[in-house]
Amino acid sequence: MSTSPITVVADAIIEFLAHQGIKAFHNYPGGTIAPLLDACKRFGVTVYTSRNEQGAGYAALAQGKLTQLPGIVAVTSGPGVTNVLTPVADAYFDGIPMLVFTGQVGTGDLTGQKRVRQSGFQEVDTPSLMKPITKGQFQPKNSEELYAILPIAWQLALEGRKGPVSIDLPMDVQRSAAIKSIKVPEIVTYPVNRTELGTFIDELINAIDHSQKPVIICGNGMTSPALVDAIRTLRNYWPAPVSHSLLGVGVLDTDDSGSLGFHGHTGSQLAGKAIAECDLLLVLGSRLDVRQTGTLKTAFASNAKIFRVDLDIGELTDSRIAHHKAVQAELEQFFDALHPKFAQLSPPNLSSWHNTISQWKAQLAWPYPDYPGIAPKLLLEKLSNSLPENTIVTTGVGAHQHWVARHFRFALPHRQLFTSAGHGTMGYDLPTAIGAAIHSPESTILCIAGDGSFQMNIQELGVIKELGLKIKILVLDNHRLGLVSQFQLMNWETDTACGNKQSPNFALIAQGYGIKALHCSDSAKLEQTLAEFIETDESILLHIEIATQHDVLPMLLGGQTTDKMWPYFDMQGNPRDPSNV
Repeated sequence: MSTSPITVVADAIIEFLAHQGIKAFHNYPGGTIAPLLDACKRFGVTVYTSRNEQGAGYAALAQGKLTQLPGIVAVTSGPGVTNVLTPVADAYFDGIPMLVFTGQVGTGDLTGQKRVRQSGFQEVDTPSLMKPITKGQFQPKNSEELYAILPIAWQLALEGRKGPVSIDLPMDVQRSAAIKSIKVPEIVTYPVNRTELGTFIDELINAIDHSQKPVIICGNGMTSPALVDAIRTLRNYWPAPVSHSLLGVGVLDTDDSGSLGFHGHTGSQLAGKAIAECDLLLVLGSRLDVRQTGTLKTAFASNAKIFRVDLDIGELTDSRIAHHKAVQAELEQFFDALHPKFAQLSPPNLSSWHNTISQWKAQLAWPYPDYPGIAPKLLLEKLSNSLPENTIVTTGVGAHQHWVARHFRFALPHRQLFTSAGHGTMGYDLPTAIGAAIHSPESTILCIAGDGSFQMNIQELGVIKELGLKIKILVLDNHRLGLVSQFQLMNWETDTACGNKQSPNFALIAQGYGIKALHCSDSAKLEQTLAEFIETDESILLHIEIATQHDVLPMLLGGQTTDKMWPYFDMQGNPRDPSNV
């Protein structure tokens, strides 16, 4: 770390970040963050400049996911702030630590309580805008306040359910004189109620020992390497099948015979049926939102005793789904307490349950109709089988996102899926892939986007060549906004605004940014094209055109139970021919 002297508050901020292990500073520049950018160079922090504030925010989001430190993003006041709100919301809803530095007009030009719309140029009320989507919002009015709040903000981003924290920096505060370093925050540990946790584990062990048809749900909270190891160890003693939330995909290798895939709105019928039939459901680090459970709350796992472990008390006290027993604890604390008791487990033989699930799996083939050209499932399986074990996949939001989660093999910690779950943001794909390439250079980075999602942040292609990154980009083009189009056609028989989209020549656009590009719409040429795409040792874009009719099937619709998804069942719960979509 640089030993440059601190002369102004901006220096102290960057020195603090460097001391905490931050090596990268994502930004889109503007005058009100210029002091921070100047300080980065002198304190050994590399500045990465995106083409849009949203691009910078998503690159920082990937930084937060990969480094387990807060991702760092800085934007200027006004439009810089409003442009970065979307990735900040993504980080908030999906529990990703970030520090969001926003420039601001000088303290003398803040509107405050004045009865005017705006006092300073490009001034917005940043703390108010950030309040619903951050864990904390700060606007220091002097250097003393800044020195006090920065360690608090750092700690807040990392403690409990991780998330973004906003620090709005008036220009005069950044430039005010300073000579001392900002105090490093103390490590805060939060004790668990050992009595409550012990009682929970005793009741869970008793339930395990009497369960003939258990299922474990792994959510986003289970994705750390230590917890991935913990669930594998638990299953050596108790081989319960595992389903996942969308963000939990890969906690158990999706090729493992015990993996049910992911459940819910666009998940597998196998997972939904197992959850509906189970007699014990252990939910680990998953909030059981409506996309997981469906709209019929009392019908979700209605035959089961539900045990839940979550660090967020709000998710337990205000849960959509009633539970038999729940405990607020870090999942590491839960497994630390449970591990010594693994040898006490004496569950029934689960071979009958596994055989039943295997039979369902054979019966519940993915109900995709055959259409001319390239099939998304086949394409993704070929890619999955051909890429290295150490692969990070980023997606946008739409049909392609759910095909990827279903048909690409994920196995944490090496094969990872980065996708927008709670906020569901189109345009997440490319800038998050750029962040992944920066912060995990040893990984193969595969960005998969739909034609609609890709165009949200297509300008970030310029960063790839500028930084010499290696990213494989697959644009899966169905000439429609597929998921919403499907929803419209199912309900209104017309897809106004979502169908019949004229896509640009994505390959030509990529070449304009200096990136190698391929195009394929012919299934007979797919093998050859994929081979070149996979073997190319530089950034490359592959534009694949598929038939517009491809839908996400099956789907859990409003009013359906998890074991009776469309098109296996109609809205009245009656079996139907799934080939007749």
